[in-house]
Amino acid sequence: MNALLLALGFFLALAGDSLPMGPLYLALRPDFVALLLLYWAITSATELGLGVAWIIGLVQDVVDGGILGAHAMAAAVMIFVLYAGLGKVRNLPPWEQLFFIFILLLAERLVAWSWQIWGGPIAWNFALLLGPLTGALLWPVFVYLLDRIRHRLRSA
Repeated sequence: MNALLLALGFFLALAGDSLPMGPLYLALRPDFVALLLLYWAITSATELGLGVAWIIGLVQDVVDGGILGAHAMAAAVMIFVLYAGLGKVRNLPPWEQLFFIFILLLAERLVAWSWQIWGGPIAWNFALLLGPLTGALLWPVFVYLLDRIRHRLRSA
């Protein structure tokens, strides 16, 4: 059942990341796929490894139409860094995880951005920092909602 929930969640996250919106939304939009990767890596470390993160990142690259491997590398680096300190992060309540989630989302964004530089010149923009900040601020709500969904599916 977790595999079905995982697949459905990533489908919805990819759809949320692909919605056409205005420039303000694009600057503030968190990377929903990265948030979901972090959630599953923290709650079910045995179900989500670096290989799964890499594959999901490749799918995200194909959906976005960007440089192939940019999101894949960023997702793998983000999950690797998370697993290095997972014991500390897992034991914190979601509102205390905000700082760690911000750092991980920022690292993911910077790795993806640096990978995309290889495809051509891309200007640095401080708006790149807004998505990880928004994602970190949404983290406690995100965790609460996903925990409720998982609990309902288990009890059903």
